[in-house]
Amino acid sequence: MPVIGAIIGAIISGLFMWLVWGNGMQIVQQWLEARAQNAKTQKDATAIADARDRAKRAPLRAIEDPREAALILLVHLATLRGELTREQRECITALASDHLGLTERTQNHIALAEFAAKQVGNADEVLSDILPLFYARLSPEEISDLFGMLDELAALHGGPTEAQSAMIERTKKRLERR
Repeated sequence: MPVIGAIIGAIISGLFMWLVWGNGMQIVQQWLEARAQNAKTQKDATAIADARDRAKRAPLRAIEDPREAALILLVHLATLRGELTREQRECITALASDHLGLTERTQNHIALAEFAAKQVGNADEVLSDILPLFYARLSPEEISDLFGMLDELAALHGGPTEAQSAMIERTKKRLERR
């Protein structure tokens, strides 16, 4: 037992001498600075990612007209199948003018909706940004008309895909919760 105590005492004494008279303090200081820098870098990376996410979703959050929000929802639903086809564009244009009342500069509204829909990757982010506008401004009849438009658009090209059906169902569930 005294031998083990002597060995541990020698190790501790050597470590103390290395810290005091050797370059131990410099190494410990460098190690602490590296940890602090790493933590700061990680914090900065998180802040940058959050800023990019906010910038990406800014076009959706800037929408104040529920008709434009509905148009974005329609465009996003159509893009779940891939790039917008001519038939989908014609259907969206008809829905925008007939149901949404966007008769003037319809193509400009559609271009804005395409830009906003492409900025956000998934349907849940689109829904989380535009559903509060629907909650506040749409009546039950208008919501049912919105679902009719979504179903009409999804029916193109042989019916809705799984992704389109899932998005319509999620939208219905989230709008029914209000």
